[in-house]
This record gives sequence, structure tokens and C-alpha cells, in this order.
Amino acid sequence: MLRSEWTKLRSVRSTPLSLLAAFAVAVAGGLFSATGRAHDYPTWSAAEKAAFDPVNLSFDGLAFAQLAFAVVGVLAISSEYTTGQIRTTFTVVPRRRSVLAAKVLVLGGVALVVGELLSLVSFLVAQLGLRSIHLNVSLGDGSALRAVAGAGIYLVALTLLGLGLGAIIRHTAGAVSTVFGLVFVVPLVAANLSGWVSWPSKWNLWAAGNALISTQPPADGAPSPALGLLICAVYALVPLTVAAVLTSRRDV
Repeated sequence: MLRSEWTKLRSVRSTPLSLLAAFAVAVAGGLFSATGRAHDYPTWSAAEKAAFDPVNLSFDGLAFAQLAFAVVGVLAISSEYTTGQIRTTFTVVPRRRSVLAAKVLVLGGVALVVGELLSLVSFLVAQLGLRSIHLNVSLGDGSALRAVAGAGIYLVALTLLGLGLGAIIRHTAGAVSTVFGLVFVVPLVAANLSGWVSWPSKWNLWAAGNALISTQPPADGAPSPALGLLICAVYALVPLTVAAVLTSRRDV
């Protein structure tokens, strides 16, 4: 099953293209942000300079690259429903939950390798842009290594979220739209609601991801890195659990 899922994943043309696009956007975004901040840094106030996080800056491109990982997760299963190949898969392997588990292992492994490589390269390239103002840091400085690893883990969570939603909705456009709403719309709504209720601004994916990639102490109302990791796990595991139940109960 693992070999079959690996073959199907790499044979979908959009998979390498999406990951390559995510890689390019993430690295370029981090570099552009670093060079721009380096240019403007002398004009900053003392408070802005004290709050500057050169590690978090490295992942500015992640705001756009994250959607590509989620789309890869959706397509890993929605493409089979679209083409009807899922019927063949479930005929060969009647244990449907085992099929989903195999997809989780293969897709999660690929997302982890590519995500961690993407985060490492983004970090290193962005630090080159900060070298001119002597604000660059190394992996051994403070919590930099934890933040780099956290960025990759965040991308894995988004990928598995996409897989779970793809298995639940079984339609590419619907699942991608749902992911888009969770990643981009919910944080915006939560920010506007912060004056009335505070928990949505903490328990959303972007707040969790930002906690993982930051090295500065969390601001008031922001999740800690540990809580951010828990939130990412919840967003990944809940849809996968629902998908496992539905996949074994409903018709193809």
C-alpha cells in the first residue's frame, strides 16, 4: 500500500509543480522581506528594533506557500474520486482505513522532508539579506533551530488537513475552498472579533503557525510554541479522524 500511494502521489503532475512553486515563493518572500527590512532598519524606533525577530522574518513567504502544501494534500485523494480510481483502490484494498493511513504516512513523510528543507533554505537565504545590518543569526542562536523545525511541522499539519478535508468533501474545489477559509479567512475574522472574544484569535491556524516560527516571547493573547503545536495537531487530526469514520461507512 505504501509503494502504491507513493507511485500515485508522484504521478500526479500537480504535486511536484505545487511543491516547487511553494519552495520558490517561500524563499523569495523571505529574501525580499529581509532586504527590505535591512534597508528600512535605520529609520525604526527603539521599540521596533527591540521587537524585531530575524527568524520569524525568514518565513514571510510562508503565508503564500502554505496553501500549496494544503492543495497537495487535497489532491492526494480528491483526484482519485474525480477520476474514479478510488473504486479500484478500495477493490484491491477493502480495508479503507488502511488506505487512508497509507496516504497519511506517505504524504506526511513527503511534506515533512520538503517542508523542513524549504524552511531551512528560507532561513539561510533570509539571513544573507540581514547580514548588511549585522542582524543575521545562525541556527545555533537562541530558538532559531526550533523555529525552523516548527515551520516544517506547520506545513505538514496543513498538508494533512488538506488530505482530511479532501477525503471528507471528495471534491477538489470544495476542499480547497474550505482550506482557504480556515487558513486565511478565519484569522481575519478572529482579529476583528478580538475586542469581544479572545479565543478565536488564539485557536486558529495562522496564530499557531506564527507561534511555531517566532523566537520572541508571545504577545498577550498569542499562543505559546507548545500551544501552537497542539493547535496544529488538532487541525490535522480532527479532519483525518472524521475522514476515517466516513470513508468506512459511506459508498464510494
